Amino acid sequence: MNLFHALDPTHVTYLLVFGAGAVGGLLGLMAFGFLGRPAETRRREAASDGPQAARNARLEALTETMPGVPYEFRVGPDGEQSIAFIGDGATELLGLAPESDGFYERFVEHIPESHRGAFLRSVEEAVTTRSHWRQEVPFDRPDGERIWLLGSAEPDPQEKGALFRGLLLNITERIEEERRREQVIRRVTDAIVEVDAEWCFTLVNDQAEALYGMKEEHLLGRTLWDVFPRTKGTRFEEEYRRVMRSREPVRFEERFGGMGTWFDIQVYPNPDGGLAFYFDDVTKRKEREEQLREREELLRSITENVSEGIYRSTPEEGIVYANSAFVEMFGYESRDELRAADPSTFYADPAEREALYRQEEQGGLDGVEVQFQRNDGSTFTGLLSTQQVDAPDGNQVYNDGAVTDITERKGRERRLEQTETLFQNAQDALFLIDVRQKDSAASFTYRRVNPVYERKFGYTEEDVRGRSPEEVFGAETAEFLEEKLQACKRRREPLDYEEKIPLEEGMAYFRTRLAPVIVDGEVKQIVGTPRDITQRKRREQMLKSRRRKIEALYRATSGLLSVETRDAVPGRIAEVLQEVFDFPLRHVGLVEGEMLVPKETVGEDLSRMPEPKAQPLSEDLVATRAIQAGEAVVVESTGGLENDLDYGTLSTLAGIPIGGHGAVVVGKEAGTFDALDLRLLEVLGGYGTLVLGRLERENRLVQAREEAEEAAQLKSAMLANMSHEVRTPLMSMIGSADLLREDLEEAGLEGEPADMAEQIFRSGQRLRETLDSVLELSRLESGAYTLDDDSAYLDVVVREVAQELNLRAHEKEIRLEVGSPGASVEAGLDETAVRRIVRNLVENAIKFTPEGGKVQVRVEPEDEETALLAVEDTGVGIAEEAREDIFDAFKQESEGLDREYEGSGLGLSIVDRLTTMLGGTIEVESEKGTGTRFAVRLPR
Repeated sequence: MNLFHALDPTHVTYLLVFGAGAVGGLLGLMAFGFLGRPAETRRREAASDGPQAARNARLEALTETMPGVPYEFRVGPDGEQSIAFIGDGATELLGLAPESDGFYERFVEHIPESHRGAFLRSVEEAVTTRSHWRQEVPFDRPDGERIWLLGSAEPDPQEKGALFRGLLLNITERIEEERRREQVIRRVTDAIVEVDAEWCFTLVNDQAEALYGMKEEHLLGRTLWDVFPRTKGTRFEEEYRRVMRSREPVRFEERFGGMGTWFDIQVYPNPDGGLAFYFDDVTKRKEREEQLREREELLRSITENVSEGIYRSTPEEGIVYANSAFVEMFGYESRDELRAADPSTFYADPAEREALYRQEEQGGLDGVEVQFQRNDGSTFTGLLSTQQVDAPDGNQVYNDGAVTDITERKGRERRLEQTETLFQNAQDALFLIDVRQKDSAASFTYRRVNPVYERKFGYTEEDVRGRSPEEVFGAETAEFLEEKLQACKRRREPLDYEEKIPLEEGMAYFRTRLAPVIVDGEVKQIVGTPRDITQRKRREQMLKSRRRKIEALYRATSGLLSVETRDAVPGRIAEVLQEVFDFPLRHVGLVEGEMLVPKETVGEDLSRMPEPKAQPLSEDLVATRAIQAGEAVVVESTGGLENDLDYGTLSTLAGIPIGGHGAVVVGKEAGTFDALDLRLLEVLGGYGTLVLGRLERENRLVQAREEAEEAAQLKSAMLANMSHEVRTPLMSMIGSADLLREDLEEAGLEGEPADMAEQIFRSGQRLRETLDSVLELSRLESGAYTLDDDSAYLDVVVREVAQELNLRAHEKEIRLEVGSPGASVEAGLDETAVRRIVRNLVENAIKFTPEGGKVQVRVEPEDEETALLAVEDTGVGIAEEAREDIFDAFKQESEGLDREYEGSGLGLSIVDRLTTMLGGTIEVESEKGTGTRFAVRLPR
């Protein structure tokens, strides 16, 4: 029973607080002489003129607005006691006229005799000790009504006696409320106790005494934890302390082990800071609930642990019970949601429901196949069985039913049909092997093969059914297959392997997958799918051959690059041709003057080998064609050459230029040249060009040492010439690598060949960029670089360069930002040079900024004559000792073969020279590990 709201102690508290406040306020006013004057005095002051009269009137009005009745109680020198003043509210509150004379005696007469003595003693004590007086006392009004008063007063000692100023408050409502509360507490059937803020018992009703087996007087003043120490650390303590803290009521059920009893407990906060507890012994109810749960659990174990959906229904109420399998089967969240649904919606065809009802009335249903509908609209197939059952009292007939979901079974039947269709119409060859276990050994026999298998291997299903692999293919092939079948059975999971099978058209390669068919935990059958991978195998073999050639070429050319004399180059090229290629004719010729002179010639397995002779460069030869074209030239028939040479049995020739220095010629008696071979020969020719060019330049450099005044220009010219000479073989190498990448991608192959081709391509690109930088630097140093003085919009150049490099920044997860100048920045500068400066600085910033960093580039007018280009990054920074060298050619902070970042070290050198040519300056600010800022100032 919730008595907390019925007692409403907050109302009583409010009256007490308000009353105490009113008394304190009124006594304070009295102490300063503002209130409590006798009525006659108030009347004289009100009748007089002047400010004093107005003040007294205001005090009179204030007194009348205060709660209760103010008064003055005077004690004379001889101990005489009288009322010196009583407020006008005495008439309404007490029913007594507010006349001071004899008021105290009349007041005492109306106090019941049972309380009069205590009242007079309290007054006498306050008078004697001149102390604060407070007393609650009943008062019988003249009209017979009994009220309760709270009187209080503060003493004001005087020369002759004392004056007590006080207030009378009507507390009848509070007293009655407390009495009613006490009666309720004593009469309710719940055990009720109360504790104060210190957890000490302040109230224990009769029911609580009986429950605890202890009297109230034995409990009062003791703490809850002393009386019931076993509640410590339990939910009781947790909940009690929570209510004490939050001052919010709570209700819970818990078993107290100390008494072996279940309680329904309500806890409410009391106005005095304590708690009120209401205990209801619910042990019997809990026992009944436990018995009921056991019975329900028994029923639930019968119905809930079966996969069939079980239900009970009546014609009037519909479904009255359904197990969880039934609820889940029809797609509902709960039984209540299921029962609220229209039963006709359980059927995919509502008309079928009526037909089933008619059959049910004739004796029930037994395994009828029905198409049901779930709550979400999807359908499933179920077997429905029902019967009618009479209730024990005979007043009700139930329809009990069970639904078995056979959707999966129907699905298996459909899948079997689909499997048969797929088996017969599959594009791959399929075979089915029966597995029979006898003792510890397993035997395998063919059961079926599909039409593709019959066409591919030439065996019909009738040819192989019931026969072992050995009976079909022979002992050698069968041994390998049965080993794989045993492994598949043992592992109980799919197995892939490759095999060679001889067919009428030759040896074929197959990749076969064996998949076990497991029934009742045993491998009963194995399905095999052999796929013809002959073409793929041949492509792999071709690619392996190509890879071997590429590896052999790069190994062999290492010796070529170290050759020291021009005469040794043809011999080394011939050795590479022999190591890498297997052409019957291998020939190397060099240009001497206007003649192409044979240097090395090898002819193998040729019935007639033409004798090589020096020929004019004007002669129509495959070698001269290649030199003139600057690339590989193929002649598919020697008869197409306009010369008088006898080529014997050679039919197809290929010429590969060694720059302008000579050519390599290879030939064969029939067939064509593989594209990769031609690309590799071009790479070889490029290496030869590089070596011969180096040797020629070295000879020129030896001569140039003697001419000191021409040394600087010779160096630049040598760099420019080398760049041009290397570009030809380099472009051939890049093209070959790109073609190889395409071939590998088209063949669908990955791994080491693809990685190697990608590495060749990227290395070539990197070398080409280095050569471009070398060529540009050489032009700058030789004075061959000319500037265009047309106007350029620097902000446009910056945005375009940033857009070109944004993908590179995005790949490194770097944020590339372009600051807006607010207006176009125009300058009379060479746009190509400015673009090169911006690109080199931004590329450098991206390269030296780690992932997640930021690069900022901006251009703005610094003043009327100068534009500022700033590139700032959050990269690795530059050490202080390395900053003075960063603009030198081929200089990087990290150098050597183990340097951390790739690059030629020419970018900043080019930027510095172009900035100087444009009449500008460049500054760098950097902190190691924090970032770098380049500031380029250009004239406008």
